[in-house]
Amino acid sequence: MSRQAKPGSKPYRAQLRERLTALGFPEEAIPAQVAKNLIVECRIPPRTAWRLASELSLDVAAHQYNAVTGDPRAGMRGTRIWEYEQWPDRGVRPTVAALRVLAQVYGTSWKCLLGLHDLEQLPAKDLAEYHADLQPAMAGAPGPAAPPARTLARAETRADEEIGAGALDDAILLTKTNVDDVQLDDLWSDLDFLGGAYTRTAPDSILGQLAVIEERTASLLKGRQRPKQTQDLLLVGAKSSAMMAWIAGDLGRYRRSRELNSAAWLYTQYADDFLARRWVRTSQARVAFWAGNGIESAKLAADGLNYHAGGRLTDAPLILAEARGWSSVQAERQVLDAIARWTAIEDPDIGAGGEDSFFNITKDRRHYMAGNSLLSVGQASAALREFTTAREAFEKLSLENRWEAMDPMIRIDTGRAHLRLDDLDGAAAQVEPLLDAGVGKQPDMVRAMLKLMATELSGPRWRSATTARNLAEALLNAHASARP
Repeated sequence: MSRQAKPGSKPYRAQLRERLTALGFPEEAIPAQVAKNLIVECRIPPRTAWRLASELSLDVAAHQYNAVTGDPRAGMRGTRIWEYEQWPDRGVRPTVAALRVLAQVYGTSWKCLLGLHDLEQLPAKDLAEYHADLQPAMAGAPGPAAPPARTLARAETRADEEIGAGALDDAILLTKTNVDDVQLDDLWSDLDFLGGAYTRTAPDSILGQLAVIEERTASLLKGRQRPKQTQDLLLVGAKSSAMMAWIAGDLGRYRRSRELNSAAWLYTQYADDFLARRWVRTSQARVAFWAGNGIESAKLAADGLNYHAGGRLTDAPLILAEARGWSSVQAERQVLDAIARWTAIEDPDIGAGGEDSFFNITKDRRHYMAGNSLLSVGQASAALREFTTAREAFEKLSLENRWEAMDPMIRIDTGRAHLRLDDLDGAAAQVEPLLDAGVGKQPDMVRAMLKLMATELSGPRWRSATTARNLAEALLNAHASARP
């Protein structure tokens, strides 16, 4: 073979045909010999080898497939044939019926389109059909190892003519796509809707619908798109995975949250988009904090701030997550520094989270996070001011924009702030209405806060007070009943 011919390439196949012709193989036998060489010598899987041996592009193979079925509109696409060729490592398993049609297109038997690796993954029914079919599983006999010198010379001339011959066809493939703007708009619209619905819908329901979007996106990515469409799909994959991680954390499924955030980060790496990296770092920081890894949470949030995108609206959740992370280890200096940076950019007029109501948290949640961090480092009075602002902002929100978990969280932490200020009656006034009304099913962090306040009421400062003991018992009962 000429040094210019890459194994399996079109010039390589042209040279191989020249060699086989020179050896006296009839024209109808040459495709089988080419396919065998591609499988044995070039390690190309059988379905791809036979298509290349037939000199068919994916789209032409799909067209001929539809013609064989007698319906040009049968729906076979080049992208689906490519998926068949990727199986079993990835892609889609072809049915026996599909293999029979492809075999007709390529002029072989369907058994020749399956290798040992394929057979090991076939369902038992298909494997039984394979063995029951009397057609041979391999066509053609091996040719000689080396060609005569005169054949090699002719092949080299042919190879020179073939160099660059497929460039236009390859470039045209860039115009082929399995997705259109309507599909992309639908995916983004569904994500936006679910992001808004999260505040008022059962988490498991949202999680299931997000999983459908992620699976649909992953399926589309297995096909071919234009580069910009591929990036859009990667961004949808990143956002849907990060949202699922966030919600799985709310349900206390932290291991699954970490897996989903890892998937989201992988999507962002390929999408190469700074705003998407902020989404994922925000989700990672949140999950790490509630899983008990405060320092990791702070560092993830700080890293997210390195990706400059979205301005102050996307800065705020990350800065507040950084403060909250450091607060878990009572790192007062870092907490106060982060709160000061957030105060400098906080816009009181941004009350509904902007366009992205999922990651760009609402005003009530921003002030709650600030208060929670301040309370953890002993700044009870400052925390109480933030909780008061959070309560006011929460009550101004329309019902559809309220995250239901914020009411109990604000009440619990406001009560904790009163305890730090030696005001047991004030603490009771905050949480008793919540306990009287019934906590109901709540995210994992609400349960954590109920238990934390009960623990504080059971401490040396308050254990002798009857009110504190009764309140602690009621909080623990609520904690037990609030499992989502």
